[in-house]
Amino acid sequence: MEEQSSGFIHSFSDGYYPTNNSEEEEEEDEDHQTKRRKHAPILEEGEDRISTLPDSVLLSILSFLPTKEAIKTGVLSKRWAYLWTSVSSLSFELEEYYSESCLVKSIHDFTRAFDPTSAVDPIDDFTSAVDHTLLLHRAPKLTNFSVRFKYRTKLKARLDLWVWFATSAKVSQLSLHLSPPYYLDFDGYQLPQHLYTNEFVSEFNFSYCKVFPNGLLHWSSLKHLCIGQSAMCDDVIREVLMGSPRLESLELHDCWEFNRLDIVSESLRKLVIDSYVIDMLKGNVRELELEIVAPKIHSLEILGNFEKIKCRIKDVSALVEAKLDFDMRKSSECYFDDDYYSETYKEYYEEEEDYKEYQDIVRDILDSVHHVKKLTVGNWCLMIVSIMSVQDLPSPLSKCQCLTIVTSMEKWSLPGIGILLQSSPYVETLNFDFPSSRPPLKFLVSRYDEVNHWKSKEIYFKFLLRCLKSIKIKLFYFEGIHTKEFIFLVQFLLTNANVLEKMVITNALPMRISTSNMPLKSLQVALKLLNFPRSSPHAVVMFPYQ
Repeated sequence: MEEQSSGFIHSFSDGYYPTNNSEEEEEEDEDHQTKRRKHAPILEEGEDRISTLPDSVLLSILSFLPTKEAIKTGVLSKRWAYLWTSVSSLSFELEEYYSESCLVKSIHDFTRAFDPTSAVDPIDDFTSAVDHTLLLHRAPKLTNFSVRFKYRTKLKARLDLWVWFATSAKVSQLSLHLSPPYYLDFDGYQLPQHLYTNEFVSEFNFSYCKVFPNGLLHWSSLKHLCIGQSAMCDDVIREVLMGSPRLESLELHDCWEFNRLDIVSESLRKLVIDSYVIDMLKGNVRELELEIVAPKIHSLEILGNFEKIKCRIKDVSALVEAKLDFDMRKSSECYFDDDYYSETYKEYYEEEEDYKEYQDIVRDILDSVHHVKKLTVGNWCLMIVSIMSVQDLPSPLSKCQCLTIVTSMEKWSLPGIGILLQSSPYVETLNFDFPSSRPPLKFLVSRYDEVNHWKSKEIYFKFLLRCLKSIKIKLFYFEGIHTKEFIFLVQFLLTNANVLEKMVITNALPMRISTSNMPLKSLQVALKLLNFPRSSPHAVVMFPYQ
């Protein structure tokens, strides 16, 4: 091992550093560079201005680069050769593709930054490259340490050493972005015990890890914690909250085993729950109920897949902002795997009876967050609200001032949009986000004429939108702008928003074509919208122009 390290460092030095200078020449050169940086003369055009910057500025620039790119700067000049070894941020990523040729190329590019003669052996070469980087690194303190790769149990000892290196350097941002090597593999990396008593980490991100503290957990500086693809039972979450007195943000992505989030933390302000995973290997396929009790938090996001999970919000009395963009539909999954790609296909069961229970859950959640100032309602929740509307079921009255509706703007969307506007009389800012189209509910589309349904309730809208000042509609390259539902909605808003100041119709992605080259049909629709009557004399309608 010592011979290998010695050979690596020797070849690394030969490739990056001049070796013919005497000590006197080196000292003279360093003195000259110090004086040059101190006086900072005006340089002629074409001269190297970057190298005249102080080391602190150059190190700050290098800290924004992936470590393998920072290392490559060592070939620029003698001054740059050792500079990367003092950077305060280290990040390592092993991109593993399904195509073997792509995988080999990615690893090869990374390892050649250290040793141009290295043979291609993906995992071993990656871990070896990280080891040698840490061996040469000499910054006394780290601001950021990040690794991202598919974890194998044989790498535990190696990863333990990397985590110890980072914590010994008093790292403030630690990220262990690990992922399982195979689908339904729940045997993740067990966090080392010394990590549970840390006073320097302020931001900790980890995924595919096991959390088993032997003693009391103590993260005195931790403010942001993001956990993914990990088993987090109620007791562990409680220990984390008790041992993190300064924690402000907690995110749980694709985690499992917890059933009740009873958060009494005085410092926590933001809670994100993104998908709940069922541990199929344990036979745990029964329907579960997740309760959220968090009287102190200001922001709550419930996102992603909650199949077989009934989510209930018991107490969020201090909540200011809520985002409800989740999906509870039951689905069957089929997997296709070969040497080149892997794909997951979901087929949703559309039993109308199932949606009766969903209505109760969504209505209860909306009632629990009725007091928030900012509310986002996702596409699936909008489906449920649409069903409530056509069945003449009311939606809880909301006090929100900023309402965002995620909708694909199809036939079934209008009843849901209508009932949300009807139950939100204090809205000042209204946003519409158009995602890519999703399969609608067949029984809802086939049974109701949504435009006529809206018009039949129009009398109830006459006293609405009295506070609405700003509308923003975000499209994907004007997808959906031609539909009668979109045109009807815009006309309704312009006609009924008495104090409207502006309506902005824009693209979620940058325009690839100028407005002058916009398809003729879209231009015709735009002109039609601009000519609609407006109840507010100050209302301005804006389209993107490039």
